[in-house]
Amino acid sequence: MMKVKVIEMVQVSPVDRTARIGHGLIVLAVVLLIGLGLYLKPDPSGHGTHQQLHLPPCSIYFFTGRPCPSCGLTTSVSAWLHGNWRLGWQANPFGIVVLLGAIALGINSLMVLLTGRGVRIHPLLLNWGLILLILAWLVHGILRFAFW
Repeated sequence: MMKVKVIEMVQVSPVDRTARIGHGLIVLAVVLLIGLGLYLKPDPSGHGTHQQLHLPPCSIYFFTGRPCPSCGLTTSVSAWLHGNWRLGWQANPFGIVVLLGAIALGINSLMVLLTGRGVRIHPLLLNWGLILLILAWLVHGILRFAFW
């Protein structure tokens, strides 16, 4: 009989003390992201909210009049945090992915800080998930650019 090795794709495991510093920084970054998203007023046009931070407009949008794959992400995250789900979706549907991913990462890092244990995702699953997410984001961006 052949034995099959089962790979656990998601597991809860202990984290060493030095890794806790990184998790503390992740919690801080997520709190800053949420705080900044709540501070900013989502631009009703669907893009340009980042300019409230004195950042330049998107170069691709400026020169072509068409949105890049990232156009509207700041507006989307801010709109979702302000409860304006329609604007959040219209500005860039990947804003909710960014927001929920950041919250999940922050909760996991907070769990590590409080208990010393955190959720670990097998690198194979994590890598393929990120590759598919980036491909979906790029395809969405290309289609949005082509048919804006």
